[in-house]
Amino acid sequence: MANLEHKEAVLKLIYEAGLTEDGKMKTKSKSYRNLQAAATADQLEVVATALTSFTDSPYIGAEKIETSNLN
Repeated sequence: MANLEHKEAVLKLIYEAGLTEDGKMKTKSKSYRNLQAAATADQLEVVATALTSFTDSPYIGAEKIETSNLN
């Protein structure tokens, strides 16, 4: 029987970075590694809100990216 083993979790914050020549929105992101696997959505929201206060770029959203090993 296969099992999933937690390998890594990353919090990715996404910001607006202006417009292209075509008028489409450009984005930039900043990733923070070594999240605890058990971090809840509410806890991540608090962290994301705190980290976005350090930049002048408009905040779009956040993603939690998890990597697991399949054994």
